[in-house]
Amino acid sequence: MKLRIASLRTRLLLLVAVAYLPAVILTIWTAQRESEQSLQAVRARLQQLLDIASTDNDNTILAGRRILGTWAEVPAVRTGERAACEEAFVRLSALVPQVASPTRFTALGIVDCGGRTPAAIGGNVSASPLFAKILSADTSVLGPYLAAERNREPLVPLNIAVQDRDGTVTSVLSIGIRLMWLARLQGAVAAAGLAEGAVISIGDSAGTLIGRLPYAESVGSKVPQVARVFSDSARPAAPSSGFTEARGVDGVLRLIAYRRLASAPGFPTVVAIGVLPAVAYAEPAARLRVRVFWLVVTALAALVIAWLGAEYFVLRDVTGILDATRKLGAGDLTARTGVTRQQGELAQLASAFDTMAAQLEVRQERLRHAEKMESLGRLAGGVAHDFNNLITAIVGSADLALDSLPADHEAREDLAIIKAAAGRSSSLTRQLLTFSQQSPVSGPTQRLESVVYDAVALLSRVVPASVELAVESHSARLVRVDSGRVEQALMNLAVNARDAMPSGGRLTIRLDDVDVAVPAETARSAPGAVPSGRWVRLQVQDTGLGMPPDVLRRVFEPFFTTKAPGAGTGLGLAMVYGTVAHHGGVVQVESTVNVGTTVTIWLPEAQEDTVDHPVALAVSGRGGRSAGRILLAEDEPGVQAAMQRSLTRVGYEVLCASNGREAIALATEQIGAIDVLVTDFEMPHANGEAVVRAARALRADLPVVLTSGYARDGWPAALLALPHVMFLDKPFEAEELLQAVEQVQRSAREA
Repeated sequence: MKLRIASLRTRLLLLVAVAYLPAVILTIWTAQRESEQSLQAVRARLQQLLDIASTDNDNTILAGRRILGTWAEVPAVRTGERAACEEAFVRLSALVPQVASPTRFTALGIVDCGGRTPAAIGGNVSASPLFAKILSADTSVLGPYLAAERNREPLVPLNIAVQDRDGTVTSVLSIGIRLMWLARLQGAVAAAGLAEGAVISIGDSAGTLIGRLPYAESVGSKVPQVARVFSDSARPAAPSSGFTEARGVDGVLRLIAYRRLASAPGFPTVVAIGVLPAVAYAEPAARLRVRVFWLVVTALAALVIAWLGAEYFVLRDVTGILDATRKLGAGDLTARTGVTRQQGELAQLASAFDTMAAQLEVRQERLRHAEKMESLGRLAGGVAHDFNNLITAIVGSADLALDSLPADHEAREDLAIIKAAAGRSSSLTRQLLTFSQQSPVSGPTQRLESVVYDAVALLSRVVPASVELAVESHSARLVRVDSGRVEQALMNLAVNARDAMPSGGRLTIRLDDVDVAVPAETARSAPGAVPSGRWVRLQVQDTGLGMPPDVLRRVFEPFFTTKAPGAGTGLGLAMVYGTVAHHGGVVQVESTVNVGTTVTIWLPEAQEDTVDHPVALAVSGRGGRSAGRILLAEDEPGVQAAMQRSLTRVGYEVLCASNGREAIALATEQIGAIDVLVTDFEMPHANGEAVVRAARALRADLPVVLTSGYARDGWPAALLALPHVMFLDKPFEAEELLQAVEQVQRSAREA
């Protein structure tokens, strides 16, 4: 018991923990969404900064072109006298600090003034394709970006060919424009809160790192990381900007936004800003930590409250209920829960348990009585079955004896007394079958309309004046039903409808003919579905209280009722269901609370009975002439002998089978020579239904006479409704057997 309580306590705590799963999932989803939003915001901000930087770079190049054009007109620069040129470069550079490394080349590409260092004088660039392009251009030419050095930022070279008055190129002037906007870009990144671990880089498509803030020794070299990030983005056909994730020259993973800059043709250049993911996700990460903290705190508080609450409000009462259940399971009918609280679900459960225990002894006594009655009913049914076989043998033998004796023989009176006694015994048998609820469904084919109107005439006794009773009939088909049982079913439905309309209402009985055509697999997969065929539909509809779904699901359960104790047995609809199923039909119930209930009964159409005039079958009239061959399947030796003698005396040749398997074998061997099949239902190895279906599979029009000493219930209604088929209740007289054989033969010949 302690283990059970501990298990229950664990389940309660797990339930509380599971209840927090939606909050955990929501927290994770919110964190992911905020991270994505933060990433998008950082990306948009970096692209905005790069756009500004690109514009600054364009403005810097434009300003440099103007400066270059102005310097080219300086006489000292145009003449190329070295001392004057050097002095002019120093003076001009002091006035324009954004210009660095002014250099003058002769028309042959030799440095004759300026340069980055004094050692540059005399250098020759005449072999450079760019120099040739400068000589042929009418305007300034942008050169490839120059990599930074430790104490100098990257430069953008600008070049222009200096011409004399005749248009002849006399020299080339080149200046480097400092990218002062890099420092401003670095400040803007810091202002955006992304400075920690941030890197600003400039590279080209060859993977050369032109510039980097902060400075790295790899500036000016080809770096694989730069090549991977910048090579594709630097292509002219690629998008001018983008966003990626990569590791820099320091091996640190960063989120990188990049943009292509204006540059010399053939030397595409890209500027990029790399920020640490932790910095980009800093705000959502901080919010997530706060949420997780409070989630853990509230979860722990809920678990503690659930633990204490379960101990006081649940487990104490559950312990009492479990102890009482264990005692009751051991047979102690005095077991009680001991729960004194009057409110709550557990209190209601304990009260119901105590009430159940108090009533259990009474119910056990009723159960014993019901078991006795059920056993007695089964015994009565079994006795009736054997008794009918004996009576059939007695009646058959008596008929044979009467036929063989002269009219004035003194034994005829004794034989008549024997037949009369057998007839009274047959009535007793039918009463036993009725008691055991195994009585056969008997009755001719008839219009259901007549049965319904006969039942309606009786409903006035149970339906009050406040309930309007209406009957609508549009049916002309025939059914084979037991009128009494159908009337009883209608009475049960009317009583239920009356009880559902305490303040009055309308009770409608509708009758019509319906043809149903559905695939076989659909009918099998849907419980209560109506198979394909020709049906007569009977509907009983009321405007009463209706039933909720939980009640509707159990409506056909025996002894289930929602009425007050003593107001109903719970057998009404169960008997309706049994009656309909017994006739090979289907019953359906539809109900809506406060709208009403509709019960629909489907009964299969039956063919009209063939009515023949009685045929005198005197033995002398047959003269021993053979009237055909009959396959007789009967497991009771006395009954088989009596039936065989009755048939052979009037000229039939009889093949006898003592069980179903033997009958099927004979039918298979001689189906072409058999004129009529006469078979009992209950037989060893295979019952009569299997025999009939096996024989009809070999010969579809074979006449069949069915017999049973127990109940017609064993024979399916569909089988009874087949053409050239008759049913005989045991006991029967020899004359009845002969008439049945003659009738099915005649029916087969006329078909």
